[in-house]
Amino acid sequence: MSANPSATDLLTELHYALAEADAQTPAGGLRDRVLDAATDGRAPGFTTDPVDRVTGATAFRRMGDRLAALLGELDDDEWTRPTVRDLDVSGLVGHLIGVERDFAAMLQGDMSVGDADHVEATQATALAQAGRPPSATRDDWTRAFAHTLSLLDARADAARDVRFHGIALPLDELLVARAFELWTHDEDVRRATGRAVADPEPGTLTRMTGLATGLLPLGVALAGSDAPDVTARLVLTGAGGGTWDVALRGDASRARPRVAFASRVVVDAAAFCRVAANRSDLTRSGAVVTDDVRVAEWLFAGAARLALD
Repeated sequence: MSANPSATDLLTELHYALAEADAQTPAGGLRDRVLDAATDGRAPGFTTDPVDRVTGATAFRRMGDRLAALLGELDDDEWTRPTVRDLDVSGLVGHLIGVERDFAAMLQGDMSVGDADHVEATQATALAQAGRPPSATRDDWTRAFAHTLSLLDARADAARDVRFHGIALPLDELLVARAFELWTHDEDVRRATGRAVADPEPGTLTRMTGLATGLLPLGVALAGSDAPDVTARLVLTGAGGGTWDVALRGDASRARPRVAFASRVVVDAAAFCRVAANRSDLTRSGAVVTDDVRVAEWLFAGAARLALD
């Protein structure tokens, strides 16, 4: 509206205001018919702006390169900032050095790391960074990451099943989990040093959401044995998004038309991944919940149990 509205402009605004006040809920099943027609017109479950699928190795490399660039920006004081699990930034990078060394050992056939605890197995390396020059810690992680990449380039069969730190997955999917971890700790460092967090690029985010949603029923089972036997519809918006029907006691699949669900949860894809990394929750994620909020609470509790830390 202009700075000096005319009488006609004001009457027009009043007309729309009165029309909104008279709005009523559609009767006779009109709302359901419209939603059914929309569902039939476009199959749910796929983003409206699909991205090219990236391999797990590509996602892992991209997140590692992002972390390397971030570590190169830090001054010596920033390496001492407190972050997760009572570690400072140096200790957190030390944890990642330990993870990378174990992962390389697994790729070379060492089965002893298959069931090792993710935190306990790396704690000694994390604590060993205390008092070291930050450049030494950064260089050790850079070398360990580069060694992993060389092993992947030389001999890795992405389809083979592997077991690492208690997780059994095809190597391609495990590399997505590794990319997820690198992104999570990249954001831990950003928060510790006052930097803005950054979403993964769409191809990597798509792989991350696919992995997390597929594992949701397992996470719910880990969260407790009394989850309701119902289905939730999870709608992830933005790049890497899509729609899934998650049976809390069953499986997670791309949404199908007319599947009955007890709760609908709509949330940004990257925000949901932060929940799955145990860095956010239902309230802080900005999720919009329709129907039974208790089902959404179970869904998000299950997502948080997927985190390795």
